[in-house]
Amino acid sequence: MPAMDSQPVQPGLIAMQAIPLGNRSDLPHLLGGAVSAGKEDYTSGASASDDFYEDQDEQPASGSDPRSSRRKPESRRLNLGKIPMAPGRLTNPGMAWFNKQTCEQLQQQLSEGSDISSALEALIGHVWDLSRHPVGCRLVQSAIERSSQKQAANLASELQGHVQEAMTSPHANYVLQKIVTHLTWQSCGFVAEELLDSASHFARHRFGCRIFCRLIEFHAEQKPILMLVEEVLQEAEDLCCHPFGHHVAQSVLEHGIDQHRDVVAETIDRNPLGYARNQNASYLVERVLSSSGSKYQESLLSELSSSLVDLALSRYGCYVARAVVDHPKTNRPLELSKLTAIRHELNKTKHGQYLLADLGLGQKYGSKKHMH
Repeated sequence: MPAMDSQPVQPGLIAMQAIPLGNRSDLPHLLGGAVSAGKEDYTSGASASDDFYEDQDEQPASGSDPRSSRRKPESRRLNLGKIPMAPGRLTNPGMAWFNKQTCEQLQQQLSEGSDISSALEALIGHVWDLSRHPVGCRLVQSAIERSSQKQAANLASELQGHVQEAMTSPHANYVLQKIVTHLTWQSCGFVAEELLDSASHFARHRFGCRIFCRLIEFHAEQKPILMLVEEVLQEAEDLCCHPFGHHVAQSVLEHGIDQHRDVVAETIDRNPLGYARNQNASYLVERVLSSSGSKYQESLLSELSSSLVDLALSRYGCYVARAVVDHPKTNRPLELSKLTAIRHELNKTKHGQYLLADLGLGQKYGSKKHMH
């Protein structure tokens, strides 16, 4: 269950957090500032330009911020019912022609643009099987990138009816992302339509959350996307604290319509200190603080400023504490004086030492000056 320190939270908030959190160990990079998930953060790790045979299953679901831990998916984290996991092998006997040499030849044709039409013709009828393969999925991504919109739409159509299965695949999920980011809404809208009534499950999935973020980022105002977001935000409290779902909530804050942004911001504003102390929700608190157009910014800033000491002493709240001190509407000298008064307590923990160092109040843990 996600820990929110000793701060009491609203009834029902803790009960909804059934997902255990991992531990941070990469402390040297703590307090790197506000997090902003972009196109190249946690979703783009397996594009066709990466190391060709790199295992995509090891790609993290989040960016470089150490608040994100490399957790393996566990069945107890999300009950997907009878939705099958897409296998990482070719299952169609008609795919016997596919091997490393053939794949390299097709990749070369696509990269050089020498004979794209023949390369695409070889893939037709096999896109779904290739998408589930660690090498084949890269080939499909390259084909979508380098073909015309009409040709790419033809390839993408072979995933119709397989979207929910692809969402749980460590390989096919990257193909779905490529479809969403490179094709027009008319050609990729089927991805959203196949998720209706299942959004709350897949928004919390290790791989599924990536497709949700891309859909919101590129097609936020399309009616099916609005319906998906509304479905997901019915459980906004749990979403904000979920290790994968909070990425979707952050995409809503960054790319969603005003009405949906307000739902997430209002959720955070109901218990700012509790969310600020949570490993996953602390990202969202920072985001709301940095959103100049948010009507909840001032009340949130006031509440967090009054609890700055408690935040600074918290393992995850220290991120938010720094954001409060650095906020343009904050009385910085006053906030720094609060932290200076508890410098002794902060020096007892690594995250406290890094907070002091990043604010110019001390030496980083492990530095030569600190060691002497």
